[in-house]
Amino acid sequence: MSGGPSNRAGIVAAILAALALRGTGLVPYRDDPAGGRPARKEDGEGHETRDVNVRNTVLVMAGLGLGAATVVGGMALMMHVFAAWQREAMPALTPQQTQALVPPPPNLQANPYADLDRERAANRARLDGYGYLDAEHTRARIPLDRAMQLAVGRSLDGEGR
Repeated sequence: MSGGPSNRAGIVAAILAALALRGTGLVPYRDDPAGGRPARKEDGEGHETRDVNVRNTVLVMAGLGLGAATVVGGMALMMHVFAAWQREAMPALTPQQTQALVPPPPNLQANPYADLDRERAANRARLDGYGYLDAEHTRARIPLDRAMQLAVGRSLDGEGR
């Protein structure tokens, strides 16, 4: 395949022109020197008289296969060459970029039920115990039951003091 794209276009144009001339009747078919299409016979004798040439068919198929393999091989070679050029153009990786990354282990709870029990006990101690809410000791917290006893029978808007 030594021809470039212009030669291929010329060959395709020549084939199309020959087929068009043959269809008009100006160029005779091989079977009919008078120039027209061979007449079909109604008695069944218009069939082909010889078999397909197997050797030529195999050669055409081998040529097509060889052409396809050449194209695929050429593409693979070009991809390999271009990738090598691209790798050469890139700067070298630093040691930080090449070291293996080891993620930290997951931070799992060893005993989640014990953690939940501890959290509930701390919350219960805050609700049931006395303590200061600020560093200046100006506000205190009292147990919930004691607060309810003090609030029963009193007005909550501050008038009953």
